Amino acid sequence: MALAMSGVDRISALSNDILIHILFFLESKMAATTSILSSRWRDLWHSVPTVNLDDALFRYDKEMFVRFAYAVMLSRDVTQPILNFRLKFEYPSCDQCDVELWLNTAIQRQVERIELHARIMTLPIGILTCASLVVLKLEFLIVNRILTVHLPALKTLYLMRVVFAEDEYLDMILSGCSNIEDLQINYYSYFGLESSPLAITFRNLIQMKLSVYDCKWGLLVGLLKSCPLLQILVIRKDPLNQCYTQTVPGCLSSHLRVCTIKNFHGADVDIQFAIYILQNASLLKKMTICCLSSSRKGDRFEILKKISKVARISTTCELMFE
Repeated sequence: MALAMSGVDRISALSNDILIHILFFLESKMAATTSILSSRWRDLWHSVPTVNLDDALFRYDKEMFVRFAYAVMLSRDVTQPILNFRLKFEYPSCDQCDVELWLNTAIQRQVERIELHARIMTLPIGILTCASLVVLKLEFLIVNRILTVHLPALKTLYLMRVVFAEDEYLDMILSGCSNIEDLQINYYSYFGLESSPLAITFRNLIQMKLSVYDCKWGLLVGLLKSCPLLQILVIRKDPLNQCYTQTVPGCLSSHLRVCTIKNFHGADVDIQFAIYILQNASLLKKMTICCLSSSRKGDRFEILKKISKVARISTTCELMFE
């Protein structure tokens, strides 16, 4: 209101760096529209270090979405980096070659963060050798024909509803990310990990979230063995399809502090899993068990009794049921 009453355009009087920082938080289409405000704003959006493309804003004209995406990528200041690249499309609005060209442009500009949400599309393999990449979030993609994975700077990896054409592709991706600190894998049905650790050890990984189906306990142990400093484990799963072994990964005995089990069915193997954590995680501060909302109150009470009676190796562990 003060701006309107005074008639002074205080925002346009700000420095370019501040204005570009403001545009950083806008979707690319919105940032581009600021060019019509005045000559002061005309070229600023070309220097914004983020590209945020979402076909939901072009729902009734998919060809327009592709043309706009090319305009954004080709009209940028070539001297400016693209630090963040986000592409989301729900409809078959662009071809594989289009997406690969946009991503390769971002990779050449030292991109640090890629978020790719693309239905029915194969993962462009150029992403998997991007040395500058720090954050990678993938959703609804097909992973196929991987040759090599080398992501030395990657710290955050999210694989959400990703389909792997071959079981070993997940191993290859994880083994090429030695410095990750935050890992999330959602809705992946099989771990090709056997019961042994991966060929690489995640020395910096402190938080891991898994949402898996048809997961064998031995395979989960194999992953935990590769995360010796893991402090936070969140797992959402169907019932484990076999009982656990007596193997105790180092992260359980010396580092794990928080464990959350979601979608808890109350099957015997699931109860054994919770007990296993309580009996082996010596530094555990909190375990939260989230029972299925469809389970009966009496069943939940019986689960509570069984697990609560277990002697916990950590004397400071708080057990919570939700």
